[in-house]
Amino acid sequence: MPDNPNNWIVALNRLPPESGGVLMAVVIAVLRVIYDRKETKPLRILLEAGICGALSLSVTYGIYALGLNSNWAVFAGGAIGYIGSQTIRELTVRLINNKIDS
Repeated sequence: MPDNPNNWIVALNRLPPESGGVLMAVVIAVLRVIYDRKETKPLRILLEAGICGALSLSVTYGIYALGLNSNWAVFAGGAIGYIGSQTIRELTVRLINNKIDS
């Protein structure tokens, strides 16, 4: 398998869409944390990647519940990885507070 790059593409295409979304979130989260250079401790990188991957998996099932195409899972994973878990948390808390106040 390592000799032929096309085999890796075939293997990735056989994974379920949930895996693609989680993988995208994890990879982008790792790259973003390293690129930001704010906290490059290995534990911080692993935790951020894990949280983004778990958020991506949760959102994927929301995508299915809404009846959207499974390809949205990869998009959502990439967006979650890029935005980051802390920003998503802040936006969610703000949204909930706005709904409670109204």
